[in-house]
Amino acid sequence: MQAVTYTPSVARYVAQRAKLPGSGSLALSEVRPPRVPGPGWVPVRPKLTGICGSDLALVTGKASLHLATLTSTPFVPGHEIVGEIGAGPRRGERVVVQPALGCTVRGVTPPCTECAQGLPALCRNVIDGNLSAGLQTGFCRETGGGWSEGLVAHESQLHTVPDDLSDEDAVLVEPLACALHAARQADVQPGETICIIGAGTIGLLTLAAVREAAPSATIIVVAKHAGQQTAARRFGADDVLTPENLYIDAARITHSRRLVGHLNRELLLGGFDRVLDCVGTGTSIEQAITITRPRGRVVLVGMPGELKVDLAAAWLRELELRGAYGYEHDFPAALNFARTLKPGRLIDRGWPLRSFQKALETAPKSARAGRVKTVFEIAA
Repeated sequence: MQAVTYTPSVARYVAQRAKLPGSGSLALSEVRPPRVPGPGWVPVRPKLTGICGSDLALVTGKASLHLATLTSTPFVPGHEIVGEIGAGPRRGERVVVQPALGCTVRGVTPPCTECAQGLPALCRNVIDGNLSAGLQTGFCRETGGGWSEGLVAHESQLHTVPDDLSDEDAVLVEPLACALHAARQADVQPGETICIIGAGTIGLLTLAAVREAAPSATIIVVAKHAGQQTAARRFGADDVLTPENLYIDAARITHSRRLVGHLNRELLLGGFDRVLDCVGTGTSIEQAITITRPRGRVVLVGMPGELKVDLAAAWLRELELRGAYGYEHDFPAALNFARTLKPGRLIDRGWPLRSFQKALETAPKSARAGRVKTVFEIAA
């Protein structure tokens, strides 16, 4: 079968960081289908697979090196998957894959504390059991991933797609589940004023999730590009700000005072009750902590890497910084929410695996235009 395989090395990592031509760690090749590791596992044939921001960070050498020890290479990327079960009594059933490789999937008993609480994405045993290291499907050499014609998944990872949900909507169930989890981490209270920084796929889905959880909240979105600004309004933002005018407009909305200090460093005296950063850069995190009121909450939704960021305001204001990664029984709710939200409208276009390089080049440009998601269409 065909698969796009990621094979890293120190030399390739350095070359990728330097943006040298021909330095990529990805290659399309014919590989053997992955074997099922044991009972309860089935083959899955992907139909559509998304290109996630974490995938782009990986292939451009921007992902945190801490994550390298939580993967096993070579592996096939791709964890936003809708496909069909390829064998067994559920053969032909259309499913989405919950990619976290926790204790149940790994055959580890008793389960760790987090898995017992329904948090497999936070599993403590991600290097143990009947699989090699890997936080998720798409980062483990034995499971395969969605950037291919076949992978294997444990039955506990598979959620049936309703007949009235299109493949385009279903392929976004995984990031939608992440967004629902982020909204829970934010724990927005009625009447609060919230800011979401970033209007890519995860930013827009987080906006929709927060709006669903807190209808009476005032939700402001920071979006850089015109297409993203339009999409944010469609997904329920009360107002959309640009990064250039963030502090001026945020001061007006939150009835705060705006200070401009040395080197034009800006800060609000006051600010939003909660800020969800869906970008994950040093700039966006610093913006988040300087526009949040004292003892407010900042939720890190977008995947950060090695960053330079001034955290003085977080210390000075006694802010709570909370990560939002993975899921907590969120897939059934995400499948149901997708039926009304119709997230597939965010998809720009589908690409065949043979055009993976062009797809990866195009994905960031599509995100700027408001059609924020690029996917692979896997031939039947």
